Amino acid sequence: MAKKHCYRDIMDMIGDGMDSELSGLSDDDDDDDIDEDGVFPRSELDKILKEIEEAELSVFKPIEESDDDLFIEANEPSSTNSVSQPSTTLFSEEDKSFNDEFTQQFKRSPALQFTPRCIPNDQTPTVNLPFVQNTDIQWTNKPFMSKPLNVQALVPEISTTHQTLSPIEYFMNYFPEVEFENMAKYTNLNAKEKCIENYVDTTPGEIKVFVGIHLIIGCFKNPCFHLYWKDNFRINGIADNMSLDRFLILRSCFHVIDNNNIPTNNVDTFITIRPLYNSFLNQCKKLPVETNLAAGKQKIVFNGELDELYYNMEDKPCPWGIKTFILCSQNGIVYNMILYQENMIELNPEIQNKYGLGGSVVLKLVEHLEMDKHILFFDHFFGSYNLFMSLDYLGIKAAGLVNINSFAKPPILSNRELKKLGRGASYEVSSTDEKIGVIKWFDKKTITLASNFITSGQSDKIERYDRKKKSYIEVSRPEIVKLYNDTIRGVFINDHLTSIYRVFLKSQEWTLHMLFHFFDMGICNSWLEYTNDAQATNLPKKNTMDLFSFKQKLAETLITVGNAEIAPRKFESPILSPKPTIQPKYVSTNCEDDSSNSPDELRYDHINHLPEFDDLKDATLCKNEGCSKKSHTTCTKCNVHLCMTKKRNCFYEYHHQ
Repeated sequence: MAKKHCYRDIMDMIGDGMDSELSGLSDDDDDDDIDEDGVFPRSELDKILKEIEEAELSVFKPIEESDDDLFIEANEPSSTNSVSQPSTTLFSEEDKSFNDEFTQQFKRSPALQFTPRCIPNDQTPTVNLPFVQNTDIQWTNKPFMSKPLNVQALVPEISTTHQTLSPIEYFMNYFPEVEFENMAKYTNLNAKEKCIENYVDTTPGEIKVFVGIHLIIGCFKNPCFHLYWKDNFRINGIADNMSLDRFLILRSCFHVIDNNNIPTNNVDTFITIRPLYNSFLNQCKKLPVETNLAAGKQKIVFNGELDELYYNMEDKPCPWGIKTFILCSQNGIVYNMILYQENMIELNPEIQNKYGLGGSVVLKLVEHLEMDKHILFFDHFFGSYNLFMSLDYLGIKAAGLVNINSFAKPPILSNRELKKLGRGASYEVSSTDEKIGVIKWFDKKTITLASNFITSGQSDKIERYDRKKKSYIEVSRPEIVKLYNDTIRGVFINDHLTSIYRVFLKSQEWTLHMLFHFFDMGICNSWLEYTNDAQATNLPKKNTMDLFSFKQKLAETLITVGNAEIAPRKFESPILSPKPTIQPKYVSTNCEDDSSNSPDELRYDHINHLPEFDDLKDATLCKNEGCSKKSHTTCTKCNVHLCMTKKRNCFYEYHHQ
C-alpha cells in the first residue's frame, strides 16, 4: 500500500516550487529539452506547476471524491447512513498551523489558486432514506427469498396489574381534566363574541354533562334529537340533566380554541380543532404498540359545505366526508393519525416530493416506532418501491397491495396468462439486490402484492366455492396474503366501532363533527384497552362490558360527576322537559328508596360529601355494604342513605375504600 504523507512531507519534497530535480541533470542528457538560447522551456514549467497544483488539490479532496478514507473533513457527514460517525483527527497542531500558512501562500499565487470544498456548519442533512429512480430499478425472474423475521416479541402490557379500570378512567387519559377546563373557557369566550343575550358562563362540570348527553344520543340515534325532551320519547338521563334551550346554546358556542389567537398567516385548515386532536393523539402515542400494524384511510362523516376537505371514498360505508389516515393494530386500536388537507403541514415537503402523498404519510405514521419490532401492512394507495426500501432501512417489515406501474413494470405474468394456470396460481419476481419481492396471485381475480420480507413463504390451503363444479375446492394461498388479510382488517374494525354508536349530529358545522369524532375514537380506544385488560386479568366474558354498555356507563358517569361539580345557580334554571304525568298506582310516602349506589368515581373523590337529614316519616335502609340498619341521614352528593351512630359510622366507610 502506498505510504501516506502529510503536508510538511509534501512541502519538503517540492520545496518552494522553483527548484526541480530536472536541474541536476547534465546538459548532455537534456539536449533535446533545451532551446537554442539555453533557456528552459516555459511549457515544461507550466506542466510542473500544474502537477504541483493537482497534488495539493488531492490533499484537500473531500471524502466522497477520494480513494483514501483518511482525508475526512471535520464538518463532512458520512454518506453511508444517518448514524453520526466520530470525527477523525489526522494532523497535529503544528501541522494545522503549517497548513494554514501553506494555504495562504497558495492563495497569493495566481497559478496555484484553489477553493477547498466543505459543507457549511449551519446545514444539517435530513434523514438519509434510500431512494431509487424508476429507471434504475432492475428485476430478475427469481423467486424472492424470504428473510427470517428478527422482530422482537412484545410483552403485552395492561393498564392495571390487578383489575380493570372504570370507563371514565380510560376516557380521561385521552381527554384529561385540563381539556374540559379549556372547553369551558373557550366556549364562554366564543359566546361573548357572538353576543348571546342572557348567556350564563358554563363550567367544566357542565361541559362533562354536555358531552355525556351527546354520548347517550349516539347510543339511541333518534332521527331528531329534540325528541329526547318530548313526552313520548323522553329519556330521563338527558331531559333531567339539561334543558333543551341550554343544550342548543352550548352546542352553538362549543369551542376548544380562542379565535383571537389564530395567526393572520395561518395555513392550517384544522387549527380550530387541533387542541382536542392533539390531546387524543398524545395518549395514542403512549400506548404499547403491537407487532402487526395496519395503515389505512378513514373518513369523518360530514355532509355540509367544505369544498377543500370534502372527499368521496367509495370503499367506505358512508363515502362522503373528511379524510384521515390512521395507524392501528389488527384489532383496531389507533396509535397515530394524520388529518388530510390540501396543504399537508404535518408532512416533510422534501419527503413528500420524493415519495408522494401515500409514502410520506406512512413514513410520518411510523416515525415513533422502534426498529425490528413491527410488521406493517397497507393497501395500494401507499405502496411504492422506495417506500418498501425506506421501511426496510428503518427496521420495519412491510407488505401490501401495490400498482405495477409504480414498480417500473417488473417482468411478471399478465392477468390473462395467470388465469390460464387456474385458481391458486401465483408468480413472483425479485429485485436484483434481493430486497424487494413482488407476487401476483389469482383467486377470483388477480391481486398484486409487494414486500420487503416475504412473498410466497409457507403457502396454505383454503376452501373456495367453484361455480362450475358446484362444490368447494382447495386453493393454494401465499403466506403474504394470509398475513395481509389478518392485519389490514384492523382499519375496518376501527371504522365499524366508531360508526355503530357514532354521536348523531344534524349540523352544518364541520368542527362539531370532527370534535365529537375524536370523542368517539377515544371511546373505542378506551373500550379496546378495557377488553385487553379484561382478558389479561381473566375477567369472565359474562362480566365484560360490550361497547354499548361501556359507552352508556361512561355517559352516565360523566353526567353524574359533572352535576356534582356544577355550582348552584343564583337564578332558577330554564324549564326542563315536563316529566310524565302518569303516576304509579302504589306510591309509598313513608320512606324513600335509593335508586342505586353512586359511581365509584363520585363515591371516592372525597369532595363535598356532606350529611343531611330527610323529612320522611320512616327511615330508609342504609346502603353501606353489610349494614342492615335504617337511617334518616343522606349524602348530599351521592344521594344515598347512610347511618351514623356511636358504634357504627357507615357514612365514613361508604366514602373510603
